[in-house]
Amino acid sequence: MTVYEEVIQLTSRMTLAEKVRLMEHLSSALKQDIETEAYKKMPWQQFIDLTYGSLADDPIERDQPPSPDVRDEIE
Repeated sequence: MTVYEEVIQLTSRMTLAEKVRLMEHLSSALKQDIETEAYKKMPWQQFIDLTYGSLADDPIERDQPPSPDVRDEIE
């Protein structure tokens, strides 16, 4: 028995609410898989064009290093 056939058997015993939840989950998972595959096959120039400026509202900042401790001079 294939996985598909097992799923068909299991879904036939589910309530309508459970089937709706399953469809929502499958839809979300499928959408994510399609987007991931599209990004994998996308030329890098197109990826840069799509993501350019995505951090404009949250720029990466480099904090200044702390100032060194003031110490007594060695006598």
